[in-house]
Amino acid sequence: NHSNMLIWCSLIFFFIITILVESQYVPKTCQCPQAKIRIKGPFSDFKVTPKGPNCLQDEIIVIRQKNYNHVCLSTEGRQGKRLLKCWQSTQKDGKDSKKCIHRQDQKPRRRNRKHVKSRKVTS
Repeated sequence: NHSNMLIWCSLIFFFIITILVESQYVPKTCQCPQAKIRIKGPFSDFKVTPKGPNCLQDEIIVIRQKNYNHVCLSTEGRQGKRLLKCWQSTQKDGKDSKKCIHRQDQKPRRRNRKHVKSRKVTS
């Protein structure tokens, strides 16, 4: 009777250990091994993966509007820094991050020169 109980306890212990080992989480790696400094053309959407235990850097994946390709954008370049900063503020404020795409589409405004009208000189 005592030996049966020992066998049952051993089987249950073995079963629990097997479940724990098989269900162990295996961390992923970064999604963007290589990223571009600048992406030309309009985006239809983008996704930001914040740094964490899986990847030690923030990642930006941009979806191109033309062909829906997913392209990694570097967070080190000016375009990536702007997009990341905008995304972070939308997350904090609870706003839609798509507004960040429209900001990227805007071309820098040129300063209007003040036009000086020539005066007619009357003598």
